[in-house]
Order: sequence, then structure tokens, then C-alpha cells
Amino acid sequence: MTTYDKFHRLILAVLSLVYFAFLVKQFYWPDPPMLAAPVHVFLAMAVTTLLVPFKAASPVLRLLGRAVELVMIVSCLAIAVHYVLDLDRMQTRLPYIDEVFTVDKVVFVVGTLALLEGVRRCVGWSLLGMILAFLAYGAFGNLVPAPLGFSGFDLGQLADMMSMNTDGLFGVTATTSINFVFYFIMFGAIFASTGGGQLFIDIAMMAAGRMVGGAAKAALIGSALFGTISGSAVSNVAAVGVLTIPLMRRAGYTAEQAAATEAIGSTGGQLMPPVMGIAAFVMADILGVPYTRIALAGIIPALAFYGALFLIVDLRARKSGVGTIDFDASMIAPLMPRLHLLIGPLLMLGMLFTGFSAPFSAFYASIVALLVPLLRKETRYDLRRLYEIALDVPKQMAMLSIPLCTIGIIMAIATQSNLALKFVTGLTVLGGGSLYLSLILIVIGCLIMGMGLPTVAAYIIGSVMFVPALVDMGVDRLAANFFVMFFCVLSMVTPPVALASFAAAGMAKANTMKTGMLASGLGAVSFLIPFGFVSDPIILWSGPIGPILIAAFGMMCAIVAWAMFIQGWMKQNLSWPERLVCLAICVGIVLLKSLDPLWFALLGAFFLMIGWCFLLRPKFFDDAPRIVAPPPAMTADELMAQAPSAAHAE
Repeated sequence: MTTYDKFHRLILAVLSLVYFAFLVKQFYWPDPPMLAAPVHVFLAMAVTTLLVPFKAASPVLRLLGRAVELVMIVSCLAIAVHYVLDLDRMQTRLPYIDEVFTVDKVVFVVGTLALLEGVRRCVGWSLLGMILAFLAYGAFGNLVPAPLGFSGFDLGQLADMMSMNTDGLFGVTATTSINFVFYFIMFGAIFASTGGGQLFIDIAMMAAGRMVGGAAKAALIGSALFGTISGSAVSNVAAVGVLTIPLMRRAGYTAEQAAATEAIGSTGGQLMPPVMGIAAFVMADILGVPYTRIALAGIIPALAFYGALFLIVDLRARKSGVGTIDFDASMIAPLMPRLHLLIGPLLMLGMLFTGFSAPFSAFYASIVALLVPLLRKETRYDLRRLYEIALDVPKQMAMLSIPLCTIGIIMAIATQSNLALKFVTGLTVLGGGSLYLSLILIVIGCLIMGMGLPTVAAYIIGSVMFVPALVDMGVDRLAANFFVMFFCVLSMVTPPVALASFAAAGMAKANTMKTGMLASGLGAVSFLIPFGFVSDPIILWSGPIGPILIAAFGMMCAIVAWAMFIQGWMKQNLSWPERLVCLAICVGIVLLKSLDPLWFALLGAFFLMIGWCFLLRPKFFDDAPRIVAPPPAMTADELMAQAPSAAHAE
């Protein structure tokens, strides 16, 4: 290791620990927004610069890159100090009225350039290109033809808007990352690194290993459980797929089938309460409601999502005979000596739903998750792990915060230029006043935006551009935000750019496009679920408990009908007319309001269809499918041989 590499690691460790200490301090002694947000943003940028260094084969370019990075780090730290020293002026000035000094313009230009480079390093050119397009629109709006054109902002106005008040770079995205996201990242990192992530995977194996299609079902259950603490589709794929993808391959699935099952299962983790994706925390902040309200609203859609996947996997396995493993408990380490690790997530869940705030619940659940493994020797860890966690948490936080905070540029320009209002008007005209046509156009927009963008980035842009249009059409505000978020989440598996599908395909050595198409097909029911809660917001836990439970029961019946349509099987092969009847039942139940007479009629039709398949059809037709002999079951030794790599995925 060269002297520079040692210096690089030392500075990264020091900055990471300082950043971590600053974030923890905000829990006990919060700073004013115009101090906390800038220091958070530029400390994160300094850490990111070291985490993703410039790489070049040429020694000259490598030396130049190191010099540029040193300038970036010093600049970011200097900007953070500037906000500390100039706090009084920042808090007392009147935005868009008081004078913008030369130093303010320099801070804005230098800081924005550094953050744009940070975005490129964190997520690539897709988000960077969009931010640059909005900056160009803000600066040269006078050159844009009507109806989108406007007078444009000069440098002073941009600096005022972006870096001198609680909008722009220091707006809702920055405050959300400090006040919500950090605590759940900390909890997830602690729980996973102390054995909780592996415990979730092993619980999934115990729960589904003996079932028909147990390999794929274990993947879905493991992904759903891990998703409750992760909230990131790609990290979910990496942590769970390292075991489940080889397991599904050994059980007879093709590489594309195994990768698609893991990709769609991991994507659903962003929809799975109690800890959903980062977009859910941003949504709570935008709507001004407790996070528990968002988590409650997500329960029925998440259960419908995973319920549909589970049924599709089950029917596929019963139809083909592929996917079942010969499972016994010796394949995994004993669960009982490790079950106490669940105290942390259970405590967090209990605190959330008994009225404690999300940051408070996650913070103290993190402390408990850190201490609980020390209670038994089977889970006790080396105390050096604490140092690793203290470095890992700020690194994760920095890599997520940079793209999250720079989205504030898009939000500020879209609102201050009235672009969002113009977009609402244009969408209303294009949709011809039809709610469902407008919804379809928004679906297309969300999926396009989600290509290569993090889910939270796509959701925030969608919340500015699409949600106001839906609200103007009479859609419930919570339902409108959930609708946009759902399709931004699903963009993780929809080609041509599908980050979760690509990650799973890489692990399975599968064709990426085929994997994306199969994952989209498996999750196609999710394209219907959001239309359901637009039509009937009660699905988002809005109303008396009785009607909510009835609506949830109807949704579960709809997903059974959907699974029958997709697989074309329910005890026997179904003909296309029968499959289309199932499709009509599913779509009707989802789109109609629960408790409507026609809704009850469709529910009756569903039970008639089930009775037909189980009682009457076998008497008239004898077309049971040929069961394909499954491949030799994976032995305990073979599975255990793969298990060590799974342990390292966390």
C-alpha cells in the first residue's frame, strides 16, 4: 500500500467519523436548519469524494485527479465552515429580498459544481443530465419558447434560491435525510452487520423450504423480510440473492427465472412496512404527516404485492413440478439461539405504532440491536465491529445523501419557474379530462424517469410534476403520492434500464433484458394495485377498520384471480376464456370501490370460478398438466457449501 493510499484511508476514516458524530449529535442537540443542512450536505460530499475516487490508467491523469479531489474536499469543508460562521445572517435575511453578496455566489457555484460531480460518481450520468437540464432551463428560460418559457434567473437569484434558504439544496430532501433517513440507515447497518440479515434469510428458508416451489418462495420471503430493514432494491438483491439465486437454479429454474424472481421480490422491499424505501420518508415530510401514517397506508398494497408473487410462484411450481427442494433444518444454522436478534426490529415496530416518532424509534432500536447480540455467545461479535459500523453508516449515508439533496435543484426550479404548474395544465389537456388516461400518461412518465434514477429521485421529481395534476382531478393527496411512488419503485425492474433486474441478472449470469421482461411480468399485478387505491383510498388504511378489512379481503381475492390468469392453472390447465374471466374479475375488483354492489357481484363471480376449478371442472375435463420431474434436490452439504458467501453479503 502506497503512502498516498494510507493517507487516503486515514482521511476517509476521520471525515466519516466526524460526519457520523455530527449526525448523531442532531438527535440530542439539533442545529438550526441553515446550519444542519449545509454542514450535512458538504460533509457528505467530502466523504463521497474519497469513497469514489477518480481512476485513470495514466500516472499523470491519476495525479491530476488526486489534486482535483483534494481541492474538492478542501472546498467542501470551507463551505461548511462558511455556513457555521455566517449562520446569523443566513437565519435573519429575507429570501429573494436581501442582497446576495459575491461570496454567496462563489459558494453557490463552487458547491454546486462539487455536488454535480458527486452525483456523477454516485449514480452516473442519468440524474446528472436531468439536473443540468433544469439548471440550464432556470438560467436560460427566456430562450425557451412558449408556453414553457419564462424570464429566467440570474446568478444571484439562483444562489438565493438554491443555497441561502431552506429550499433548493437545503430543502425537504436534505432535512429528510438528516431527520429520518439517517436513523434507519443506522439501524439497518447495525442489524445486518450483527447477524440480523442472515437470520431473516434463514427464517425464510425455514418457512418456505418444505413448500411446493420452496426455492422461489424462500427468495420472496427473504427479500420481503430483508426489505423491512433495507429499503433498497439493489442492496436487497445483493444480500439475499447470493443464496437464493443459486438455490433456485439448483431447483430447476432457468438463470433468467431465478434472477427475475429475486429482482421483483427485492424491489417490493421498498414497499414493505415498517421500513419502506427512502421515498416513503420524503413522502411523509412532503405531506406533513407522521411516518407511521405512510407505513400504515403501505400495509395492504405490500401484502397484495407479495401475495400475488407468492401465488404465481406456487401455481408455477404445481403446474411444472420445478422449484421444490428437499429441505431439512440441518441446511441452516439453528434459529433458536439467534431469535433474540429480532428484539431490535420488534422494538422499533412497537414504538412506531404506539406513537413514538420514527427517528426516536429507529435510534433506540439501533442501540438495542447493537447490545442484544452480546447476550449469547452464538451471536456475540468482536468489539472491533463497532468501528466498522461507525465507518459503514456515514459511508452509506453520504452515497445516498448527495443525489437526494441535489434533487432539491430540480424541485426549486420547477416550482419557482411555474414549470410544475404548466406541466399540470399540459397533462390535463393531453389527458382530455379523463382520469384514467392521465393516470396512464403518468405511469409512462414515472417509468421513464425511473430508468437509471434512484427511486427516491424519480419519486421527488414525480411528486412535483405529477401529483398536483392528480390532486386537481380529485384524487386523494395520499393516494396520488402513493401512485407515483409505486411506479417509480417498479421502474427498478422494467426495461430497458432496470437496476434491480440488472443486479440480479449479473449474479445469475443471465440475459439482462430477458430478466427485466420476466420480472415485469411477475410483478404485473403491481401495475393494477395503484389504480385500486386511486379509485378506493380505503385500501391505504383510510377509514373504519371494518370496511378496510373488507377491502383488503377483496384485494386478496383479486390477486388470486390474477395469479390464475398469469399461470393459466388452478388444479388443472385453464383455457383462455377461463383465464380472461379471471382477468376481468381481478381488474373489476381492483378498480371498483369496495362495498359497491357490482364489486360484491365480482367477488361472487370469483368464488364461483374457484368452485368451478375445484369441484365441477375436474368432472368434465381431464387435462391435468404433465408434471415435469424436478431436478435432483440440493443436499444439505451442497447448500451449506454456498452459505458462507451469503453471510458475507451483508
